[in-house]
Amino acid sequence: MTYSPMFQRFVESVEGVDPKWREDVDMEAFRALDKDERREAEELLMRRLEDNDTRAPRTLAEVQCRGAVVPMQRAYPNVKGRMKVAIALALRDLEVSPAEPLIAEVIRSGDLDGGVPAVSAARGMNKPEIADALAWAALHHPDPNVRRSAGSILIYHSGATDDPLAWKLRPLYLPLGSDDMAVRRNAFREICKIAQFPPEMADS
Repeated sequence: MTYSPMFQRFVESVEGVDPKWREDVDMEAFRALDKDERREAEELLMRRLEDNDTRAPRTLAEVQCRGAVVPMQRAYPNVKGRMKVAIALALRDLEVSPAEPLIAEVIRSGDLDGGVPAVSAARGMNKPEIADALAWAALHHPDPNVRRSAGSILIYHSGATDDPLAWKLRPLYLPLGSDDMAVRRNAFREICKIAQFPPEMADS
């Protein structure tokens, strides 16, 4: 079979080494494909799910590829943390399942690969299971950047600030990056006063 230049261009954006496509794929080329080539392009992306290519679930959700739902669900248990986050968000965007339980699961796992993208996703999720996971992460996650981010999100979700980064209140959450658990617990107690939940929540 002879493929169109646009299909070849799309494949190059997926499989090539051009740093331009490190975070995305060539959607202009994808949208120019005919029905048969589009199906092959979707199958190529589905094969990338097992390779921890976070572009794949994001793109499949963007083009509303319902055929990717089962492959994503099947891949989820075996992929890295960052990819779990991408799949969780894709399944949400495809209206298959809410992302919050899966994002909370990645946060609580303490996974270093998925911690930062998981808390970044959690910033827009003000739900009880996310609050529980963030409280745990603020004290116990092994990545200090995740601990600090979790603290800032808890402050933001409390309504104490309309700044998603809670920048003016950073003296409250920056100590969560300390290696000293006592320092972290003191900082967390101050955050709890603002967020109005018990400090014991972090240990549940």
